[in-house]
Amino acid sequence: LHLRITCPAAGAMAMPGIVTVQTALNQLCRQTEGLQSITVTDRDGIVVLRAPDSVIDDPKAEQILTTIFSLTTEQTSKIEELGQANFIMTMYDNCICLQANHLPLVIRMMAEKNANVGALTELLPHVKAMLGPTKNAITRETASY
Repeated sequence: LHLRITCPAAGAMAMPGIVTVQTALNQLCRQTEGLQSITVTDRDGIVVLRAPDSVIDDPKAEQILTTIFSLTTEQTSKIEELGQANFIMTMYDNCICLQANHLPLVIRMMAEKNANVGALTELLPHVKAMLGPTKNAITRETASY
């Protein structure tokens, strides 16, 4: 999947003016202070994209994080007065975890504990826009399930 965006540092493999979603997510991680990773999974925690592109230390832990997020948003949606959850941010001793629905995808951003949480939340619309083609392709593929 490719996304057309204007990006001067698109990487050696990309054609001018065409940047892969992977490359764009990698750039966001490099350019955003404190942002350690962006992981895009399906609702069950299966990784679709990861930036920076690396091997997972503990795949089960990643799936558990996504499952907890999915269950939490599903349960809180039952409280009609709250409306739908846009994202959930969890502050841990060592890091910040921001997760957002972009159904059928889940976006997870992991950041250093002192990262600017306002800057992280402002990235969400940009990440969602980048993931448009990916979301559409997965939606088409999973529509028959």
